[in-house]
Amino acid sequence: MKLFNKEPGAFPSAAIRISFALAAVIFIIASIMMNHQPLVRSKLAGMAAFCGNYELAREFISDIDAEKEAAYYNAGMYNMALAMMNREDYDLALDCFSGLGDYSDSKQKCILCQQKKAGKLISQGKYLAAADILKDVIAFEGSKELYEECQYHIALDKIEKGDWLIGVKLLWSIRDYRDAGSLAEKTARENSGETDLQKILNSEDAIDSSIMRDYIVLKDNRKLLKNGFIAVGFYHTVGLRQNGTVVACGHNQYGQCDTGEWKHATAVAAGAYHTLALLSDGTVVACGDNTYGQCDVTQWKNVVQITASDYNSAALLSDGTVVTCGFNQWPQTEGWTNMDSIYGGAYSLCGITMNGELKTTHPSFGLEEKLADIGASTAYSIGLTYAGDVIYSSETPCEWKKAIAVYAGGESVAIIDRNYKPSVYQRRKALYDDLPEGRAVSIALGGTHFAVLYDDGSVYCAGLNDDGQCNTSGWNLN
Repeated sequence: MKLFNKEPGAFPSAAIRISFALAAVIFIIASIMMNHQPLVRSKLAGMAAFCGNYELAREFISDIDAEKEAAYYNAGMYNMALAMMNREDYDLALDCFSGLGDYSDSKQKCILCQQKKAGKLISQGKYLAAADILKDVIAFEGSKELYEECQYHIALDKIEKGDWLIGVKLLWSIRDYRDAGSLAEKTARENSGETDLQKILNSEDAIDSSIMRDYIVLKDNRKLLKNGFIAVGFYHTVGLRQNGTVVACGHNQYGQCDTGEWKHATAVAAGAYHTLALLSDGTVVACGDNTYGQCDVTQWKNVVQITASDYNSAALLSDGTVVTCGFNQWPQTEGWTNMDSIYGGAYSLCGITMNGELKTTHPSFGLEEKLADIGASTAYSIGLTYAGDVIYSSETPCEWKKAIAVYAGGESVAIIDRNYKPSVYQRRKALYDDLPEGRAVSIALGGTHFAVLYDDGSVYCAGLNDDGQCNTSGWNLN
């Protein structure tokens, strides 16, 4: 077939027409390029981004004067961001939309990017990461339902892994979503045996879903701690090895360091001149000064946690109640129920219920927020909120903001921060900022010295050492 109908020696008329047409198109494009270059570059940027060539798209936009040709610049950025969002590159799209401020519906598109990213994470089973995004755009249409879906699956995962209390609290915070409320009640019954569910699931005490993610992260981080593995008295220090044996050093006038025969211990505590150990069978042993009956613990059973003050001892039982012995026996604790943890101060005892409510034998102990951790001493009281914020009931010169654990004892307070770095403040010597490097997993504070346990099993002690209470350099508790 012939392409052109021509006679020999004649110029092809069809070719002329095509050539003129191409020339015209080229001329028009050139004119547009010359007179409307910003518009063309703006369009080309969107096309390049649509094809996934973000580098070329940015080159097109970079040649547009953002001040003189703001309309074309913003349109190019907007089209590029749309292309990125359609390609599921949500972080890049969010960055572009955020830079556009009030242009068009860029603010709404920012929220949509976050929601779409969360939806993608949900499809991958990454519920905690998705919830972290959704909580910041919870008011956007559709976000609340996605957020509750995340919370629901996180709760189920916690329950499956044995952390049923967090799962129950989380389900109760979204109790109107699907079967979350009834599932929370069922799980609480099966795991606690508690018939009065309002003690655990009181709607006024339920954790607000907006801080639930922080609470879950805090609880997970705290699982690495080894609280109960070290304790300090007035002039002695106690350590628990992972094999269940107990070591002690320092003042031993009352036999408070006679722990060499103890086996199968799971936690230790120390008063002024006495020492306690919780055994794997839920019983407690004691040694040392018993002037006030602070070592009368042989009848205790089903114990899950122990603590001590100067001349008192206390234990948390598996049913959430508390037993005590010693100087004044803390009679106020007889009405305590549904307890999650307890902490001994100098002459007082405080505790936290499963709902984060503070219980204390000290009338002036003034921390009102829901608490995940608490410490009390003669000088200071310190608490840790569900969000990981450090709060105080008395003025301290410390400026600690966030932590995963707090401690108090004698005239000292301390924290372990999110990076597992320990910080200790003593009224007499101010802030200890030269503690050994390493991941701290527990701190014990006394009247004259303190101890820090690191994850390698070493124990660092500082303070008075007149009786050898700081001679822990050779210890390895792992």
